[in-house]
Amino acid sequence: MIAHARAQYPDEACGLLRGRAGRVTGFLPARNVSPTPRSDYEVDAETLLRALSWEDEGDDLIAIFHSHPASPAYPSLIDAAKAFYPDSVYLILSLRAPDVPELKGYFLRPEAIFRGEQAAILRREIPLQQVRPGLWGHRLASTEPKTPLLAPRARPEADLYLVYDRPNGPIRLIAVQPADILLR
Repeated sequence: MIAHARAQYPDEACGLLRGRAGRVTGFLPARNVSPTPRSDYEVDAETLLRALSWEDEGDDLIAIFHSHPASPAYPSLIDAAKAFYPDSVYLILSLRAPDVPELKGYFLRPEAIFRGEQAAILRREIPLQQVRPGLWGHRLASTEPKTPLLAPRARPEADLYLVYDRPNGPIRLIAVQPADILLR
């Protein structure tokens, strides 16, 4: 993974990890086909199709890997917005200190979807900002106070992201939880 990330630098690198019973058995490097590869990743279709065959071979998708060329090994709002595999670990490799790469894993899990009046309340109460064309959001650290609408849905130990991709559309609440992983 480190070699793949260094070869793709200054763009983000990406790939998929397969395994059984929580143990990784292989890494499949992918092409990053994002139109903005310096700040985002998108796994190419050929790699995704190859990963579909893993189940036939007795393996599962264990983790989704990508690098952050200049930022910490922590999920960005864009990462949270694109997290659709709640049972997979999201591995992030930071190369901001190129000689000392940092790899961390997280679960990015949906906690709630707010629509209609609830979404309108959140838009009024929380400073949701456009982070790129077509994506708005806000990060709430686990230590920050939560609005009455969020408090019952927030895990006390988890940072949260609120994200939406359409004006007046639903707002997704994504919890960021460190994954206890053993890296060898």
